[in-house]
Amino acid sequence: GRGQPDNLPTVKAAKAFFKEMDAMEKRVKKGKAGDKEAIGHYAAALDILDEYLDLVELPPTGSGLYDQEFSRAVGESARLT
Repeated sequence: GRGQPDNLPTVKAAKAFFKEMDAMEKRVKKGKAGDKEAIGHYAAALDILDEYLDLVELPPTGSGLYDQEFSRAVGESARLT
């Protein structure tokens, strides 16, 4: 129905992202080097993450913004450094 959080594009994207990450994690735990299925899940997760970042008006993963270490502090000092 209307106003259901599950129907929000951001929620759908987040759920899809975690589904891909879970699938990738299961493949990686098998320890097979160069596992094409794991790589596929990773690539799909990155695409979904970029879609999500666009929905919340943040730069895409390829922007370089996320390459630097950032503070995990909460409060006024929590920002990209």
